[in-house]
Order: sequence, then structure tokens, then C-alpha cells
Amino acid sequence: MRISILGRGPLAAPLARLAERAGHTVRWAAADAAPSRADDAADLAILAGSRAAVESMLARIPLSISQDIVVVDATIPTENDSHGDGAEATGSDANWIKTALPLARIVRAFASVPAEALAAVLDRPTSGQPASLAVPLAGDDRQAKALVGTFMREIGVEPFDLGALGSADVLDPGGALWGKALSPVEMLEAVGWLSGDG
Repeated sequence: MRISILGRGPLAAPLARLAERAGHTVRWAAADAAPSRADDAADLAILAGSRAAVESMLARIPLSISQDIVVVDATIPTENDSHGDGAEATGSDANWIKTALPLARIVRAFASVPAEALAAVLDRPTSGQPASLAVPLAGDDRQAKALVGTFMREIGVEPFDLGALGSADVLDPGGALWGKALSPVEMLEAVGWLSGDG
């Protein structure tokens, strides 16, 4: 898979290294770099950094790149991120991405997981062992979530589908899953508790 990473947040480096170890081609865009022709061919674009920094990068991407691209929103909202009406932006609100990439298929993932937990996956064997880290994801496009889920398994983590993008608020700062590094069993228990089934 061809992976384009936009942003220099704490998740960007471990995600890039995990993707490369899994055999993916990774292009890591700098904040001041113009999009290259390689971005046109990306199978997956991962937004990793503060929302404000990544948003300025998205504004420079040609519309041709946004045709049917799958975007992983791994950004971290900051206090400066808002909708323009003073309300704080949330991960479940994809309007800020749709402004720059109107046809993008968005999956919210990775942002809630501590960077150290992803980096620790690099220390584990690449095969023969079940994933010990569950990574929650949310999105409205089933095929996009399936692609992101495949990528997650290939880099050595277990995807945990929370459902529609509107349920991604639990992945944001202050949300029930924010900052958690959970095993698949622990994730199942946590989500069951959140839904009242636990």
C-alpha cells in the first residue's frame, strides 16, 4: 500500500516506521512542502499532528488528489481548533477535512492511542503472535474502514470498529477511550461498559 503521512505529531513517526516495517511505501510530507505527484497515487492518507497544522497542509492539496481517497484522521484537536462559532471541534466532525478534500472517505483512528503504545509495537515480533494493542476506529464508509482495518492488522495492531463517524467523540480528549492503550479484550470490555452492555 502507498501511504502518505501529513503532519509531524507524536503518532507520525511510529506509524511511519510500522508501515515501512510492514512493507508499505511511505511518504512523509513536511509542513511546508507542496504536494508531489506521489500524493496522487496514495492509497491511504494519514493526518497525524495538531488539527491546525494539518489543516494548512490540506489546503495546498489539489482537488484531483481528493478523488475517492481514504483519509485517516489521527489529528489531535487543540484549544485553537473551532468551527468558527466558538465551539470546539471534535474528531467526529469531519467538515474541516471535507472543506479541503470534499470527496474523501474519512476514518477516525489512532489519535486516542498513546504514541508510546504504538512505538512499543515495533519491539514485538512481526509474525506469529496475536496483536496485543487494540486500536479503535470510526467511519461512515465500510470499504474505507475495511482498508484501514487491513492496514492496522498489517502493522501489528487489532482494529476495533466503533461504528459511524459520529461515535468518534469517545476518541477525543476527554472521551472515554482517549489516551488508552488497551488489549483487544480490554477494548471489548470498555466499549461494552460504554454501551451499557458491560
